[in-house]
Order: sequence, then C-alpha cells, then structure tokens
Amino acid sequence: MSEVKELIEFDKIAAGIAGIQEKGNFIPDMSTKEGYNASKRFVLDETTPTRTRLANAHQAAKEYWKVGGQNVDKKKNEILELLVDIQKPHQEAYKAFDQAEKDKKAKFDQDIQDKINKFYDFKFMVDINKTSSEEMTSIIDSCGEIDTIEGFYHKSKEAGSAKHETMIILNDCLLTIVNREAEQQREAELAEENRLRQIQIDEQQEVMRLQQEKMDAQQAEIEAKQQAQADIELKADQEKRQAEYDRKLKIENEIRAKEDEAYRKRQAIEREEYAKKQAELAKQAEIDRQQAEQEAQRLADEKRANNNRHATKIKKQAKEFIMGFGVDEKTAVKIVQAISHKDEITLTINY
Repeated sequence: MSEVKELIEFDKIAAGIAGIQEKGNFIPDMSTKEGYNASKRFVLDETTPTRTRLANAHQAAKEYWKVGGQNVDKKKNEILELLVDIQKPHQEAYKAFDQAEKDKKAKFDQDIQDKINKFYDFKFMVDINKTSSEEMTSIIDSCGEIDTIEGFYHKSKEAGSAKHETMIILNDCLLTIVNREAEQQREAELAEENRLRQIQIDEQQEVMRLQQEKMDAQQAEIEAKQQAQADIELKADQEKRQAEYDRKLKIENEIRAKEDEAYRKRQAIEREEYAKKQAELAKQAEIDRQQAEQEAQRLADEKRANNNRHATKIKKQAKEFIMGFGVDEKTAVKIVQAISHKDEITLTINY
C-alpha cells in the first residue's frame, strides 16, 4: 500500500506523457523563425516543466520512502528516458540549425578575407625585368577598379588599406618599368643612329676612293709639263672636297645634338606629368582615408548619443517606479545612481 501511495505522482506524470508526445509529434523547418521557436518552446513549455515535476516527485518519494529508493529511481529514469527521446529530435534540429548558421557566417567572413588577399596577388603578376608598361598599366587599372566599399561589408576599411598598399607598390613598379623601357629605347635609337652613320661614312669613303682612282687615271695621261699645275689643282680640289665634307658632317652633328636635346626635354616633361599624376593619386587616397575616418567617428558619436538617451530614459523610469512606493524624488535619484554605479551589487538596471 505504501509503495502504491508513493508512486501515484509518478503515475500521474506518466499518464501525461502520451499527451506531451502527441504535442511534440512534429519537426518544423528550422530555417524559419516560427519553426525554430516552435521546437524551442515545446522543450521549454512542455518537456522541461514535466522533467522538473518528475524531479520533485522523485525527491519527495525518496524522502518518504527510503527503502524503495531504487524502485523510485528506476521509475524516474524510465519516464526521463521517454522525455529525452521525445525532445531529442527537436533539440538536434535547432542545434543543427544553430551550427549551420555559425558555419555560414564563418564562410562569409572567409570569402571576404579571400577577396582582400587578392589585392596582394597583384604584386606577384609583375616581373620587373619582363613586364611591359602597357601590361603594368592594365594591372594597375584592374586593381584600381575594385570597389572596396561594395562586397566587403565590415572589412571595407581593411580592404581599402590592402588596395592602397598594393597600388603604391604597383605604381612604383610602373615608374621603374617606364624608366627601363625609355633607356632601352634610347640605347636602340643610338645603336641605329650609329649604324646608319657608319654606313654613310663608308659610302662617302667609297665615293672618295672611286673619285681618287679616277683622278689618278686622268693625271697619268697629263703631259709632264702640266704635272705641277695638275698637282696644285688636285690638291685644291681635295681640300675643297674635304672642307665640304667637314661642313656637312658638322651640320649633321648639330642636327643630332638638337634632336638629343629635344628628346631629353620630352623625357623631362613626361616624368613631371607622371609625378603630378602620382601626387594626385596620393592626395585622393588621403581624402578617401579622412572621409572614412570621419564617417566612422560620426557613427560612433551617434551610437554613443543613442545609448545615453536610452540610459537616461531607463533611469527616469526606475526613479518614477521607486517614487511610486512613496520615496521622495531626491532619494529616488540617489538610489538609481547607486544602482547604475554598481554601489549595490545585488541590484542592477537593465537597459
């Protein structure tokens, strides 16, 4: 009789198990807020209170029935196993959904980081001794066209820094390559000029040689009495030809010198224009950085102001609540300040 009496509460709980099981006979879609909350509410509102009731019955039975404690534990464990089995699919469902959401966020952050790392990949596309200035310009344009605001979300500032550092390195590489190409072009032009000049000299020397041979043949036919006069005329003609040749060569050298000077001036102008462009890029980058800092400061100030207004509102409500118990306003203010400053650790104000 004593055993029957002490186990009545367990039988009552056991009698309600079928109803609980019927209520939990569903596994909703965890991707929806309603489905997720339905499983959690089932565990919190149905199985958890029953488990608490079972634990209380178990404790009461042990107090009144020491000898039959093992039977009481057995009954309790049997019912507990049923409850665990009923709630298990719900717990597994919403825990699996929670893990999937964590994995999704981790992948989202990693995808953004991979996009940031691509800025540094641009540096490995450059061979300073092989990449042309056209290819280098294309690489810089590809890097510069990437928008560090859209698609980078909370890491847009980090993306902007990575892009800025990469652009500095790429532009330095471009300057080096442009100088290398200009030097190579200049060397090629000088080599071609020397080759053409040598051809011209060889042709002139060949002409002079042929002329000399002709004059020698004519001179051999001149009568002895005209030999002296012929020698004088020949020498004069040679001097005249040499003077004409020297004059033409001087003019050619002057023309080449002017061309070289014009080339150097063009190079200086191009370098100056490139330096101005680099300065403009650097100035714009600094403006972008300052604007980003100002926007971040504005958002922080706005958030701090909102927090202060919210805290003031809560403190006012707390003060009015305390005054509702007959406490004067000055004392109520002191109480609220003491609580908010944590002077009394057993009381808190939730904002």
